[in-house]
Amino acid sequence: MIPKNKFNKNFFSSGWYKNYQELLAEWVKPVARRIYRILKTKPRAKILDVGCGFGDLLAELQNKYHFQVEGLEYSSDAIKRADQTIRKKIKNGSILKLPFQKNSFDVVVCFDVVSYLTLEETAKAIKNLVKVSKNYIFFSTVYCHSIWASQKLNPDKLRVTTLSQKDCINLFSQNRARFIKKFYGENGGDILVFKK
Repeated sequence: MIPKNKFNKNFFSSGWYKNYQELLAEWVKPVARRIYRILKTKPRAKILDVGCGFGDLLAELQNKYHFQVEGLEYSSDAIKRADQTIRKKIKNGSILKLPFQKNSFDVVVCFDVVSYLTLEETAKAIKNLVKVSKNYIFFSTVYCHSIWASQKLNPDKLRVTTLSQKDCINLFSQNRARFIKKFYGENGGDILVFKK
């Protein structure tokens, strides 16, 4: 696993992330709206965002849609920069050692985290995501056939792994989570939706 100190202030202000706040502003609202539409029959759903960064998606899901939210973030620097309304709901930790019990959350969200893990670590991470979710998992990564996987177009020296969507679907299937749909997540590419 990549050391925590690599995900520092410089990481969130260079390469594709040099305009991180602007990118978040473009995709958070439409993605939160799509999540809400899928979950609107569960108005008080408890949502965990693994790798929540500055917590912008959590803030939108809590403040606009009134979901119960928690976050887990590997970068201490990102947590320090999180929105005040959400910072206390973000724990520092790793996707490889989720500090939550089985079925703790109605929904687990994990966007663009596993590309920083080896294939072996990715398999463990996906198993952990499925374990803590009761119902849905919303997932995205840098897919190997997308323009975001290009080091030329999207330079990221810390990226270790890219997977195809089929690879992701197979890994979730091996952990008894079935693929039900996907939707376009703006700058983040396709978001895959799984159900236990």
